[in-house]
Amino acid sequence: MDITPEEAARTLDQVRETRRRVLRAAPPTFPAWYPVVVWGFVTGMQFVTEVPSFRWLWVAVVALWAGLAVAVFTFVREVRNASLRPHSSVMDPWAWVGFTGWLVATCLGSVVLALWFKDLDLAYPRTLMGVTMTVIVAITSPPLARWMSRRTARRAETAKR
Repeated sequence: MDITPEEAARTLDQVRETRRRVLRAAPPTFPAWYPVVVWGFVTGMQFVTEVPSFRWLWVAVVALWAGLAVAVFTFVREVRNASLRPHSSVMDPWAWVGFTGWLVATCLGSVVLALWFKDLDLAYPRTLMGVTMTVIVAITSPPLARWMSRRTARRAETAKR
C-alpha cells in the first residue's frame, strides 16, 4: 500500500487535531473538590480542638478522620479511573510549580490569618481561619485545576512534532 506524502501529512494533521481536541476536553488535572475537603477537615479539627465546651471531642475526631479517609479513597479511585488522563510526560512542569505555589500560599495564608485573628482577640481564631481558608480554597481550586489542564494541553500542542 502506497501513501502519498500529501495523504501522510493530512493524516498526521488529523491525528494532531484529534489529540488537541482530546486534551482540551480532558477533565481537570485534579478534582477540585479534594482540596476543599482537606481544608474542611482542617477546619473541623480546629473547631473540635479549639472550642472548649465541645463534649463529643473524640467522636468528632474519629468522624473527621473517617471522612478524610473516604475522601482520599474516592480521590485515588477517581484519579486512577479517569478515562482521559494525560501521560506524565505530557504534563507541564510549570503547572505543578503553580500548584505548589498555590499550596504554599494557602498554607502561609492560613498561618497569617490565624495569627491576625488571634491579635484581634476574636473568639476561636483558628476555627475562623479554617472557615476562611476553606472558602478561599473552594473559590480558587477549580480555576487552578482548569489552568493546569490548559497549560498541559498547550504544552502538548506546541511539543515538537
